[in-house]
Amino acid sequence: MLTVVSIIIPCKNEGKLIEQTIRSIIETPTEVAYDITVVNDGSTDGCCAFLQGKRNPFPGVRLINTTGIGSANARNLGVQQADGDVLVFCDAHITVEPGWLEALTEGVVERGAGAVSPGVAAMTKPSAIGYGMTWNKDMEARWLPSPGDITEVPIAPGGCVAVRREVFNDVGGFERGFRVYGYEDAEFSLRLWLFGYRVEVDPSVVIYHYFRTSHPYPITMQQYAYNALRMAVSHFNSRRIGRVIDIFADLDNIGRLVSEVIFESDALEQRRRYFSRRRYDDDWFMDKFTIPL
Repeated sequence: MLTVVSIIIPCKNEGKLIEQTIRSIIETPTEVAYDITVVNDGSTDGCCAFLQGKRNPFPGVRLINTTGIGSANARNLGVQQADGDVLVFCDAHITVEPGWLEALTEGVVERGAGAVSPGVAAMTKPSAIGYGMTWNKDMEARWLPSPGDITEVPIAPGGCVAVRREVFNDVGGFERGFRVYGYEDAEFSLRLWLFGYRVEVDPSVVIYHYFRTSHPYPITMQQYAYNALRMAVSHFNSRRIGRVIDIFADLDNIGRLVSEVIFESDALEQRRRYFSRRRYDDDWFMDKFTIPL
């Protein structure tokens, strides 16, 4: 019996790209049984209107509307409404190729990886392909070159990543305390590794991603920095937390953000929970992938 896959697509102000993404998935042949859930996270451009009403071209696609709960929690909400044993999270601006769903499903079901991503190519420049991501010294994401074969990577890009529901639930899903956007995929991959799961990229399959020059909805550096600090407090040792604070030291309200994370959120309690159950620490992770943070 084939494993049932739930494809979850968070969406906010995607214009025509969300319809293109759904059409690409549905029109790409596969032997894997799947369903699609779109989480419309407070879009203001009417991008998901085509999924409502009698003229909906994709009546089998589930649509969830929110008032804007953020990228991480939109994914978590999609999981709550979906049925599959395997969860595949996709950005709302991708196209796929034959075999993509088979490869991702095989990785998490048969090889037992915690999470698997394909190669990710630029839609406007298909020869530019990244195979998983890492961090530089300033915790900026950087694409990795082709490994030639299935390999472990520090970060599985959130634009397309598969995980078994059992694993997703075991690690607690995507970070619930994040604001708006930023570090969802990195924190999730880091937590998988620290809790003892493998994160892989399968270069045998490539999806195509539309890379924008600007974000389709407002994101402030303060929101982005808050997420980075929350991730650091949840997972990093004290020296590395200080390093993350230094990265964002030029922000006018950095002191206030640190206070919000440490004293006004549940980050310290989350840190205690995570430290009590993790198999590896952040030094192990940074050393394993030669990350200079």
